[in-house]
Amino acid sequence: MPDTSLTEAQFRSYYLRDDIAQWRFAIALFAIPNIAFVAVDFQVYGASPTLMAMFAARVFLLVYSAVAWTRLRTVPNAVIADRWMFGWAAAGAAVMLANTIARPLEYFGHYQFEVFALLAFFATVPLPPKKKLIAAILYLLAALPLLVFYKVPTSNLYVSNTAFVLVLTVASGFLIAQRIRRYRFLALEARLRLEREAQTDSLTGISNRRAFMDWARGEMARYERNEVPVTVLMLDIDHFKSVNDRFGHDVGDALLAQFSRRIEGELRAYDQFARLGGEEFVVVLPHCNLADAEATATRLRKAICDTPFSANDSPIVMTVSIGVTRLNTGEKQIDDALKRADAALYAAKDKGRNRVEISP
Repeated sequence: MPDTSLTEAQFRSYYLRDDIAQWRFAIALFAIPNIAFVAVDFQVYGASPTLMAMFAARVFLLVYSAVAWTRLRTVPNAVIADRWMFGWAAAGAAVMLANTIARPLEYFGHYQFEVFALLAFFATVPLPPKKKLIAAILYLLAALPLLVFYKVPTSNLYVSNTAFVLVLTVASGFLIAQRIRRYRFLALEARLRLEREAQTDSLTGISNRRAFMDWARGEMARYERNEVPVTVLMLDIDHFKSVNDRFGHDVGDALLAQFSRRIEGELRAYDQFARLGGEEFVVVLPHCNLADAEATATRLRKAICDTPFSANDSPIVMTVSIGVTRLNTGEKQIDDALKRADAALYAAKDKGRNRVEISP
């Protein structure tokens, strides 16, 4: 497995709904032949204790399948779903073992279905591969002694070939399950990486405009419902064009990244910080009133202007102008607050830059 920040819990949680649909498909796939085999059992055994034992085993599997089919729709996590499916796999294995005991001792044809069942189990049931392997090995530990010591073959080749095919099927099925899981893991990893890249400013590593607006659409209404004070800061680096003209765009890009790191270092973990474009940035401060927001903006301004930046081993002094406003009662979108903060920002520019202006 390649190095990745994607955890097993995240992987299982992301695919939970898809896995539940796949589990239910697998249940139906195995239920249909077992319903058909009930009719076969009547023809083979007639009215006998063997028929009743096989009938009871199949009915138990079908009832368990029906209950699992229903319960899986509402399971909250993959751990609980795995328990249901592991129990279902055990019930299916019990039916196959009972079938081995019930069929004529010299009959080996039923192993064809067991090979199909094992391959279908590994390929279609979205249990983790190791859990599938454990279930299959437990089945083999019961099936192989029955094959070797209970069956009476017309040729010893039946026993050796059947044992080899069963073991090879389990090994092959496990490798198939591993490969399927790896492809799904890599596909999810690539998708999440693309989503992160689509929402991250490539130059500074912080959120971009798109990510910020997506966040704001969901969060602003929630803050308004909970009556949480929210303030918005618009930041613009002063005279940044002259920095680019004097030192070049490569230096300007490096300074933007340094600027972002310095601002991030002054913010709380749950504050939102994004680059809107060029040298313009936005900060959203939840649980922060206007007075505290002004103090935070002043601290950010001093963090930028009090310590020179570095580019090509040369100190570069930069300043920032900041406009501050609050999210007013009844505002469920951030657009109006952004306009007010932007107006305050331009007021700071007009009054000489390197200052904080408030727009109530």
